[in-house]
Amino acid sequence: METLQIGTTTRQVPSTWNELTRPQLRQVLAELYAGPPAGSRLRLLAILTGFRLPLLSGLPADVLAQLLPLTDFVLSEDHCLTAQLLPTLKVPGRHVTEPVATLHGPRASLSNVTFGEFIFADTFFLQYHLATKKARLNNRATYLDQFLAVLYRPSKRNPNPEAPDWNGDVRIAFNENHLEARTPRLAPVPDLDKLAVLTWYRGCRQQLASEFPDVFTVADEHEAGPQKAPEWERVLRKLSGGVFGPVQQTATQPLRLVLAEMQDAAVEYLRLKHPSKTA
Repeated sequence: METLQIGTTTRQVPSTWNELTRPQLRQVLAELYAGPPAGSRLRLLAILTGFRLPLLSGLPADVLAQLLPLTDFVLSEDHCLTAQLLPTLKVPGRHVTEPVATLHGPRASLSNVTFGEFIFADTFFLQYHLATKKARLNNRATYLDQFLAVLYRPSKRNPNPEAPDWNGDVRIAFNENHLEARTPRLAPVPDLDKLAVLTWYRGCRQQLASEFPDVFTVADEHEAGPQKAPEWERVLRKLSGGVFGPVQQTATQPLRLVLAEMQDAAVEYLRLKHPSKTA
């Protein structure tokens, strides 16, 4: 956080994506994806500082020149957001008598996501971004809602953090067989909230790729071409081995636990595949 004082008013200004509040995140994304009209940096500065736009625009040019760099981090290519600013999403009932439902998302940095859950979420995430050809554009919205349906799920009945079997996740266990029914319910979620979840997931994915670089390198090597997403199931079969038991059992393990084991296996896999690079 940066401390900014204008006149007699002092504000704490976020200096990273993780320091944004949920309202600030939605406002920033609305500004970024609205296009680049003149003055957008000034509007971003108003969002981040909480000072009104007329006040900021009336500041001397030299003062404003010192303040505008406070917006640099949101204009960077790297959206390094890993804090969970949208822990829940509200979805309308399926009929007029059904109340609004609350779906719960993963914790910060995907810390309570299983590997099987990640396989589905990442596949839909990448399909959404790769669906750029005209023939596939109609699928983009569905891919996005499927992605959300994987990560955001109803709460367990009476979750109890004191229970012996508590695993730190209020969501019901991931079951791919529920996706077909749950996916249409995510369609009415506001576009800004969907965009916020995508931005957050992208930051978490970057963090994973930094922590386990060789796993993602092997995943990329298995791509069939530039328009195909990494085949995570194939990577799972090749690299997970028997450490966690059968593939299905491995899929229910914590994401980082499996990736750590896969990282060790990937290092050896790449050493054998490219011996000259490790010599």
